[in-house]
Amino acid sequence: PNFKQPAEWKLALGGTWDIPWGGLTLDVDYLRTRGEDMAYYADISQDAVGTTAAGSPIYDYYGAGEDNLMLTNSGKTPTSNMISLVLSKEFDWGLDMKFGYAYVDAEDVSPMVASTASSNFSGGALLDINNPAAANSNWTVPQRLTLSLYYSKAIFGDNLTRIMLQGYSNEGQPQSYVMESDNLEGDGFSDRHLLYVPTGPDDGRVVYGSDDGVPFDQDAFFAFIQREGLSPGFHKRNSINARWSTTWNLSIRQDVPLPGDLRGIVYLKIKNLGNLLNDDWGRVTDAQYFPVRVVDAEIDDQGRFVYNSFSDRSLERVYVGPSLWEARLGFDIRFGGF
Repeated sequence: PNFKQPAEWKLALGGTWDIPWGGLTLDVDYLRTRGEDMAYYADISQDAVGTTAAGSPIYDYYGAGEDNLMLTNSGKTPTSNMISLVLSKEFDWGLDMKFGYAYVDAEDVSPMVASTASSNFSGGALLDINNPAAANSNWTVPQRLTLSLYYSKAIFGDNLTRIMLQGYSNEGQPQSYVMESDNLEGDGFSDRHLLYVPTGPDDGRVVYGSDDGVPFDQDAFFAFIQREGLSPGFHKRNSINARWSTTWNLSIRQDVPLPGDLRGIVYLKIKNLGNLLNDDWGRVTDAQYFPVRVVDAEIDDQGRFVYNSFSDRSLERVYVGPSLWEARLGFDIRFGGF
C-alpha cells in the first residue's frame, strides 16, 4: 500500500577531443547512476526466527504459513558507473577505423529475472530473503572491446566496393554459487542462499553429513574452492564472471551497374567469421541464467550448516545459436538509383 515509484538519478558527462597527432579523434563518456526506492518482492508471511552460526538469518512462516509475496521498496541505494572510450580515424585512401572500450560497474537490489512474483522472489542469490542487499547486477557486462573497420572505394569504375569488419570481445555476465537449504526459510525456494565458504575442514560453523549414505566429498569441495578462488565467508553475489567471448562479422557489398535508374548490389554477409574458419573459435559464453547450486545443506539445532552433498557445476554455459557461423549471399536491386 505504501509502494513508491522507483527512481534513478543519472549524471552524464561526455567530451570529444580532436587529437593533434595522427588525425585521431577520442570520444569519452561517463555515466553515474544512483537508484532510490528500488523494487523487490518480499514474503510477508515469513519472519526471521533465528540466525545461523555464520550470522545469516533463518526465516519461517507465521503459524501454518503460506507464501504472500508483496512488491515493495528497498532502502538500499545501488549505484553504477560506466565509462566508454572510442578512438577513431579516417584515412584518405578509403578506410575508417573505430576502436572502443567500455567498463561497467553496476549494482542492483533484485535482478527481476522473470515476469511473475514467485520467479522474481526466488530468482536472485541472497542471504536475507526479505531484505536483500545491493550487489553486483546480474546484467552487468564488465568490459567490452569493439573494433570496426570500414573500407569504401570505387575499384571497378564508378561502382563502390564496401567492406566492413566488426569485432566484439566482452567479459561474460556474473553469477553466484549458492547452496540448497530448505530450513533457511519456510518455503520451497531454496536454491538461492549464497554459499558459505568454510575457513577450512575444521571450521566450526560447518559439519559434514551424507546423502543417501554417501559421505560429503570434502576433498573435491575444497579443491573447487581453491580453483575458483573463493574467500572464506559467504560468497559475494555475482562476484564471478563468465569467460570472455569474441565474435567477428564481415560484410562485403559491391555495386553493379544496371540499365536505366536501377541499382544493383551483390552482397556477402558472414556472421561469426571466426567460427567459420575454426570450429573452436567464436564461441559465445555467458553466465547461467539462475544461481548455480553446488552444495545441498541443512541447519542443525546449533545453527551450523550441515553439508550433505557437493556438485561441481560451472557458472557459465555456451550459447549454441550465437556461437555458430552464418553466411548470406544475395543480389539486391533498387529502383530510382538510390
